[in-house]
Amino acid sequence: MRKTATIFILVFLFTTTTLFASTTVIKGSATQFKGKELELYTSADYISSKKEAIGFTTIKTNGAYNFSFDATEVKKVYLKIEDKTTSFFVEPGKVYNLNLTYSKELNKGSVYDKQLSLNFSFPVPTELNQQIGKFNTQFDEFIAENRSLFEKRDHSIEVKLKAFQLKMLKEFGGTNTSFVTDYINYSFASTQSALDVSYKKTDIKKGNNIKANLYLSYLDKKPVLYSNPEYISFFKTFFRGEFKSLSLKVEGFDISKAINDKASYTELSKALSKYPFLENEEFRILFMLNGLLEVSSGKYFTKANIIKILTTIKSVSKYPQHKIIATNIIDRITKVKFGIGSSAPSFELKNKDNESISLNSFKGKPVYINFWTNWSIPSQKEMKIMQMLYKKYKGKIEFISICADNDFNKMTSFLSKNEGYNWTFLHIGKDKKILSDYSVATYPTYILIDDNLKVVKFPAGRPGGTAERATEDNIEKDIYELINQ
Repeated sequence: MRKTATIFILVFLFTTTTLFASTTVIKGSATQFKGKELELYTSADYISSKKEAIGFTTIKTNGAYNFSFDATEVKKVYLKIEDKTTSFFVEPGKVYNLNLTYSKELNKGSVYDKQLSLNFSFPVPTELNQQIGKFNTQFDEFIAENRSLFEKRDHSIEVKLKAFQLKMLKEFGGTNTSFVTDYINYSFASTQSALDVSYKKTDIKKGNNIKANLYLSYLDKKPVLYSNPEYISFFKTFFRGEFKSLSLKVEGFDISKAINDKASYTELSKALSKYPFLENEEFRILFMLNGLLEVSSGKYFTKANIIKILTTIKSVSKYPQHKIIATNIIDRITKVKFGIGSSAPSFELKNKDNESISLNSFKGKPVYINFWTNWSIPSQKEMKIMQMLYKKYKGKIEFISICADNDFNKMTSFLSKNEGYNWTFLHIGKDKKILSDYSVATYPTYILIDDNLKVVKFPAGRPGGTAERATEDNIEKDIYELINQ
């Protein structure tokens, strides 16, 4: 079921490709965050769910910010300040005036999913964000009003659902983009698909809302809407488990053979093409990509062969979006799981003097690493205790503090005010892959590794952690045991 957005406006806009990049501007006010960094990132693709950074800007002392970037298509973007985010969609060449605020009351109980409140300064009723927001509100109200019929888990809701769908299509049919109608249709498609899951096999005889009907209504001979999150969400839900299910049937033996025996993209495509719903090549490859991602974490298919097939798609597909998705899936499934016993991911980062320092240069001694930011109060408070640990264990264990602020000057400015912090400080740089590599979800985050650069503790105890957090590991005990083993 859909969830009413109570904190920020969540909207989805259709992506249409343009021939040339146009400058898109996001500006406005965020007075609660003067001097803070505003990050902007987007979804690389909705199949792999990979996010990619666009850039960042600093909010001025008067609370104003202005962010411009080139866009070639409509896309969903995420705005992030510290550990708080919101999202909306932008169109190439458009200017968005937004007020960003944060409510502790609305985020009560949130730890890792804190949400910014987003308000358009000059909302125009016909603007896509407003249109989708209006539809979302009406759809939420419809579901709330008919909750008892939805909960019956039978066909009693379908007549009203269809009537409401037609009403919405009529109401929003005069908008200036096809996305609104596509968005409405695939919102209903997802709802109908969820209902279909609970139906009994005997219901098929009635011809009501069976899976085949959903396919014919929403997917058959329809364009593939790669940049429409509602379309991809429905696609993934509709075909969940289908790739593996086909391969386990007798007539699907050629699917598993194409992967496990031949590692062949050509053979796999051929094996899938015999199914009527996969006759279209573009649609078939998207089904293949989504299916390979689904089965990549299981034991039934050879992972190395899956990667080989994805690599072929990445190289030879005539559909550019397929190459992007294949690349992102490869990155996702080849990422080494970070944790105790794993090798600490290598890095080479700049210190305050702009010198490159690699993790490998510390091999031979245990290392206590922490990721920190200027906006994280605990990060700065615990530096004082880190200083005491450094003085106590200097020469026996290395200390590395990695600044995750975008602006390099924020690290150097911090150190100029704290001259006693003489251990190794490094800056994250432009590539934030290290945060993903080290599974950093909050600040500060601590990791303890041994002299062979193997992870001993993750997350490691925080400096002085046991005094206020009795359930946490005693980092001094861990350090002592590590240097005396």
